[in-house]
Amino acid sequence: MIDFETNYADEFVKEFEANRKAYPDSIKLAVKRYKKWKKRKDIFWNNEKANAMIYFTETFVRHAIGRLAGQPLILESWQKFFFANVYGWQKINEFGREVRVIRDVYFQVPKKNGKTIMGAAIVLYGVYGEGVKGANCYISANTFEQCQNAAKPLALTIQNSPDLIMGTRIYHGKEKTIRSVVYEFVEDGYKYENRIDVLSRDNAGNEGKNPYINYFDEVHAQIDREQYDNLRSAQIAQEEPLNIVTTTAGKQSGSLGNQIHSYVKEVVKNDDDDSWFGMIYEPNKGFDWTNRDVWKMVNPNMGVSVNMEFLENKFKMAQNNSFDKAEFMSKHLDVFVNYADAYFDKSQVEKMLVDDLGDILGETAVIGVDLSRRTDLTCVSIQIPSFDDNGDPLLKVKQMYFVPEFGIEEKEKQRNVPYRALAERKLVTICPGKTIDEDMVNEYVEWVYEYFNLTQINYDPALAERLVEGWEMLGIPCVEVPQYPTHMNEPFDDFEMLLLQDRQFNEQQTAAVITDNPLLLFCAENAKIVTNINNLKAPSKRKSVEHIDGFVACLIGHKETLNMMDAYVEPEDLDDYLKSIYR
Repeated sequence: MIDFETNYADEFVKEFEANRKAYPDSIKLAVKRYKKWKKRKDIFWNNEKANAMIYFTETFVRHAIGRLAGQPLILESWQKFFFANVYGWQKINEFGREVRVIRDVYFQVPKKNGKTIMGAAIVLYGVYGEGVKGANCYISANTFEQCQNAAKPLALTIQNSPDLIMGTRIYHGKEKTIRSVVYEFVEDGYKYENRIDVLSRDNAGNEGKNPYINYFDEVHAQIDREQYDNLRSAQIAQEEPLNIVTTTAGKQSGSLGNQIHSYVKEVVKNDDDDSWFGMIYEPNKGFDWTNRDVWKMVNPNMGVSVNMEFLENKFKMAQNNSFDKAEFMSKHLDVFVNYADAYFDKSQVEKMLVDDLGDILGETAVIGVDLSRRTDLTCVSIQIPSFDDNGDPLLKVKQMYFVPEFGIEEKEKQRNVPYRALAERKLVTICPGKTIDEDMVNEYVEWVYEYFNLTQINYDPALAERLVEGWEMLGIPCVEVPQYPTHMNEPFDDFEMLLLQDRQFNEQQTAAVITDNPLLLFCAENAKIVTNINNLKAPSKRKSVEHIDGFVACLIGHKETLNMMDAYVEPEDLDDYLKSIYR
């Protein structure tokens, strides 16, 4: 029973404070943000609105499937914290009316933790409980079948409620699929209609749509973001629009879910976008995937809808091969991973990224060049052997990518890579027209030659003949590095070793290879390998689902820099160092 005098967000915070170690860092940040907001003067907490939604959910929403089917959804304290934040925070808008602060909600939790029914509760409340007239709500997912996973439990909840079914018509498609829900009601003599539409490919555009609520489910599997963008932009006329995004983690580094996840994590951490609320149950950095305490930490409904026996069985399978491990990590530990047969884990390559490489002009450098087809992505990778704060070897990688301007918007949507935003940061060069401008590539290499101590250019001989002739005329040694296992295995192995080593750079813990360009992470995450008869390996562009050009360029350059990575030795320690080598 809901007590309307109780602030259920505060109740969760009390539980959290009593046992902080039981919660992941992502939830700690959400609690920190909530406490910070309570001190603000420009927004305020409306406990009645927060509890009205919680009351509606526990009164009308019922489980539709599983052992709890037919029973009311009794919310756990963490779920009340979630709903209370979405509806409790209010502000006065430009017309003097009280409206929600939160407009976009990102909820990421492992499977079987009630994600879908919580998203459905928000949609049902918008149609039946919030007092909105003419509310249009849309359910969207990567496929129509996935939409049905959200729509069918929602429709069953309506059908099983005498209060909700009154005045409601549910429209079915083939094989009893749910197409739409229409709720008609009369108020003060006027007739109104609220509705829920389940989207498919043939009605994905925003023409004629004016969404009050958009419910995006399982965005981890979604590559194309067009429908997501269309539906959000169609809310322009709404005073209090709401977008609810629910998902588990996934296995595609370029997915829409991965992109939203990265943005919301930064929002919760930096508190720089009031419109977004994020609640993410994921392990802390450096977690041990075999640790049962980690399993409990990221599954908030442990003992309610999730049990350890189920996870133990899944874990046994996960130990057998990389595919089952990727499934366990993404679906039950809520970790974004690469494709099951991608070589590196996402958590490994994330340690490479830094905000700034420091003052690198004038440093000794080697260039690795990967020239792809003229209509696609090309990368020039500057490899700078250096040292970390403690004098240990550190490889700095400064990269420039080249991409044709033609079709750039479509490429951004397909790959979820913000090329134009990266171009503003001088990490990408956009070439006018439909092809890579080799003169622009050459100009960049000549700039490196002028401002660095450039000792060598390593290149893949494919497609590079004309450019290499010009570089050799400058007097720069140019070395062929074909993309075969016999040539790539050594830099590949050494790169992997650098990823596994810890370094301290500008008081930040990093890997022994760092970069300021997130596209290198994107490429490394997507890399799949081929091996030859001697078990030597190389990255495979053919097998990799997304682009790996930047990773390949890095390895091509590292064919030389791996021989330049020596530890710094203080002059007074030089004798001991030489003795250790030649003893």
